[in-house]
Amino acid sequence: MHINKKSLFIKATPEKIYAFARDPLKWGQWYANLSEIKLEKGDGGVGSVIHSMYNLFGMHVPTIVEVTEDLSSPELCRWAGLIKGNITGKQIFTYTARDGGTEVEIELEYTLPAGIIGRIADKLLIEKVKDNDLVHTLENLKVFCEG
Repeated sequence: MHINKKSLFIKATPEKIYAFARDPLKWGQWYANLSEIKLEKGDGGVGSVIHSMYNLFGMHVPTIVEVTEDLSSPELCRWAGLIKGNITGKQIFTYTARDGGTEVEIELEYTLPAGIIGRIADKLLIEKVKDNDLVHTLENLKVFCEG
């Protein structure tokens, strides 16, 4: 299992960023290498189930996210989901008010199945790509929410 945390300051309120980011139908616009998003159940809140494809080295890996946490307040918002399918784990987005804007943190825990790791021999390369994806995801979110 690999655990990664990245954060970025965005000049917008936690509630504004959270309202945009928690909508699964918008994930493909800002979440790096995520596509074919289909909302099976819910609206992005607790109990929602979202199917998508994650692009990893040209392979389209089916993923399912089940939302387990969905909290919003002017000072702090938090959203979490379990990742199921070929990639398993959990992701947590935390939006904390700070200095007239918001510190957005993504925490991602994931495990790749042996079959995928076997096709991509270098596990460290996979971790580096996933790390870069989180950075790009936050940068994309910043563009949408500050614009």
